[in-house]
Amino acid sequence: MTLANRLTMLRVVLAAAVFGGVMADDPRWHELALVLFAAAIATDWLDGWLARRMNAVSHFGKIADPIADKILVLGTLLALIHHRELDIPLWAVFVMLMRELLIGGMRMLAAAQGKSIGAERSGKVKTVVQCVAVLLMLGIVVLRDRGLSRPWMLDSAAPLTILCALIALSSLWAYYRQYRQLLEKSWS
Repeated sequence: MTLANRLTMLRVVLAAAVFGGVMADDPRWHELALVLFAAAIATDWLDGWLARRMNAVSHFGKIADPIADKILVLGTLLALIHHRELDIPLWAVFVMLMRELLIGGMRMLAAAQGKSIGAERSGKVKTVVQCVAVLLMLGIVVLRDRGLSRPWMLDSAAPLTILCALIALSSLWAYYRQYRQLLEKSWS
């Protein structure tokens, strides 16, 4: 297993730790979750850079890397719902989850036809926006724990989540437009 793929697998482990930390009642765990989430984001960038730099791009990495991203972002968002004062809209998280499952289904259809659907620019933008938004929400939780948050900070979690959902829908539409023929071929 390449170093890049090991970093991808580490991101899955970090995602589980972040989930546990966010769900915990002890504010120290929230701080740890914030640090671990930031570290996980760094591994996402680093594993891609290493794979390209060392010419070690693998089929495993092409599949596992986006899955690790989804586990990290969606898992953390689900845990953040536990913090009711953030008022994260469930429908927006559902839209993001739906997008990921639909794109995953498109990738499986493509594979069944001997083709591969890689990460598109819109998907990469979506991931960056979601990571930044979730990192901000984790920061808000830590500030709230320390008594340093302001009402507008807590109120910003819902618009951030909605922004993530809208970008997820936009990305889904971009994938659909690009791979529509592949889908139609699978329907016949």
